[in-house]
Amino acid sequence: MHSDSDLPGVPVADIRQTIGDITRAVLERDIDPSVDMFDQGATSLAFIRIVTEVNERYDITVDVAELEEASVDEMSALVAQQLNSQQPVTARD
Repeated sequence: MHSDSDLPGVPVADIRQTIGDITRAVLERDIDPSVDMFDQGATSLAFIRIVTEVNERYDITVDVAELEEASVDEMSALVAQQLNSQQPVTARD
């Protein structure tokens, strides 16, 4: 997993917070960022909405096939990795 200092422009903690906020909004409930979203009630459609919002927010394409599990923590690490490989990239407001 990446530390908060891995991305000079976008700290991993901020990515995790943003993805958590998106997930909570889509699922309309509080979530545990370390637990698979499907184990917390996400449907396939909800997961697609979450991934789409993350892609739009960070101007990337998350390859969900690379996720070991569909958790906020795993998705945050994947987004951080993609952003780090595409420097410089900034999140959209």
